[in-house]
Amino acid sequence: MDIQLFQSFLLVSKLSNITKAAEMLNFTQPTVTAQIRTLEEHYGVRLFERIGRKLYITEAGRELTLHTEKLLAVYRDINTAMQRFSDMDSPIKIGASTAVASYIISPILLDFQNTGMAGSVIVDICIDLPTTVKGLMDNTFDLAIVHNKINNSQIIQFDLSQEKLVWIVKRDLFAENNHCQEVSHYPFINFRPGCVYRSLYEDVLQEKGVQSIIEYSDAEAIKRAVLDGVGSSILPHILVEPFLADGTLVEFNNVPQLTFVMSIAFHKSKVLTPAMRALLLIFAGHANIQSDLTQYIDAKS
Repeated sequence: MDIQLFQSFLLVSKLSNITKAAEMLNFTQPTVTAQIRTLEEHYGVRLFERIGRKLYITEAGRELTLHTEKLLAVYRDINTAMQRFSDMDSPIKIGASTAVASYIISPILLDFQNTGMAGSVIVDICIDLPTTVKGLMDNTFDLAIVHNKINNSQIIQFDLSQEKLVWIVKRDLFAENNHCQEVSHYPFINFRPGCVYRSLYEDVLQEKGVQSIIEYSDAEAIKRAVLDGVGSSILPHILVEPFLADGTLVEFNNVPQLTFVMSIAFHKSKVLTPAMRALLLIFAGHANIQSDLTQYIDAKS
C-alpha cells in the first residue's frame, strides 16, 4: 500500500481538517479525501466522522494513528539507512516544477561537470508542483527546483534567484498594429488558471480589460505561439531573452514589472552525498538573492 496514504491520514488526524492537510501536502482536497477513503475501504472501518462542520477521529482512527506513527518512523529509518549504502556514483535526481528550471540549471550543471565529481544528474520536468513535492516525499527526487513556496514541514527550501516576467509580442504583429503599446489591443495568450505566473498578473489583466483567446499550461507552448504571431503574452524573461535581444520580440513598457522566486528544495531527512553537497553549493554560488543554503550545507558537512 502507498506510504503516502498513511502520511496523509496522519496529518488529517493531527489537524482534524482535510482542507488544511491538503494544502500542507500540496494535494487537492478531493485527493486527500480519496486517500482516506482508500484506507477505510481497505480496513473496513470508519476513520473519521463529520459532525456539522467539524471532523472527528473515530476509535479505529485513533488506533491507526498509533500504528501509523510507528510505521512512518520505520519508513524514515529505512530510507536513511539505505541511503548510507547507496553508490556515490548514483545519479542525482532532480525534479523541476517548471520548464524555466531547465534554463536556470544549465550553467549550474556545467560548473558541476567541471568539478570532476563522479556521477551524473537526471532532471525531470514535472507537470505541476504537487507532482514535484510528491517526488521529494517518496524519494523519487533527491532535489527539486520550484517557483513557489512549498507548504510542507518535511521539506527544506532555500530561495536562489529572483526572475522577472516580461510582457511581449512579436515585432511583426507589433508593427501591423502601428506599434501600439496597449496590451489589451492584442489577442492575449494566457496560462491556465492555477499557474503561479498567472496568479501574479491576474489583477492586471482585469484592470486593463485583457481577454484571453488561448490558454496553455506550458510556457514553451506559449512562447511558440507568440513567436508565430498568434498574440501577446507574459513569460519569464529567461525564456525569451535571445528573442528580445535580436529584435524578434518586443517588450511592452507600460505594464507593471513582476517577479517570481526560484528555489531549491529537498526532504529534511535526505542524506546528502558529497556530490549532492557540491551541487547545492554551486546552486548557492549562482544565487542572486540572499540565501542560507551555504550555511546549511556547511553545518551538515
